[in-house]
Amino acid sequence: MVLSPSHSAPDKITESLRLILVALRRAMGLWRLDAALGGLLYNRTGTIFGQIERMLGRFRAGTLRHGTPRAAIIQTCQTPRKPAMRLPRRFGWLLPAGKHDAVCFGGQLRHLLAEPEMAAMLEEYPQARRVLRPLLRALAVELPWTVTPPRPPRPPKPRKPRPTPESFKIPLPRGVITWARREKALENARKRRGACWP
Repeated sequence: MVLSPSHSAPDKITESLRLILVALRRAMGLWRLDAALGGLLYNRTGTIFGQIERMLGRFRAGTLRHGTPRAAIIQTCQTPRKPAMRLPRRFGWLLPAGKHDAVCFGGQLRHLLAEPEMAAMLEEYPQARRVLRPLLRALAVELPWTVTPPRPPRPPKPRKPRPTPESFKIPLPRGVITWARREKALENARKRRGACWP
């Protein structure tokens, strides 16, 4: 998808976002990303620009509607879809490849999203946050709605009581003479004979 400005007069926010994403796509060619992953990220940045540009125009005109919650979308899907390739979800996964360049792009996006108009749209409309979240997480841009809250600690599992250890005994087969059996046999023989055993 080509990141080209719309036919209307470009505004400061849209033009800044386009310049940032165009420079990001050019830099990705030097980061030695996996071919499939790089192509997916390249296309996703173009999709993000188009969606945010349309949302921002509707937000200014007052016609942007609240999107359907993600849980409701999943429940209405009847036919299972083929699992598509997704971008990694690890926070800052693009930084090892892009290094300081990726950090610079993340800082530029963070500064752009702090503009009052963008901040107001992102605060009121969660669908705009969902569009930007994959790219911001890849560039380690920390915003309240990009950082996943930590999971609550799991309660410790109750330990099962250990069984009481029994006395260690080895059953001996019949016919095996041990020292105790020999002494017992000698004592019985003395009693039967009624005399001392030499």
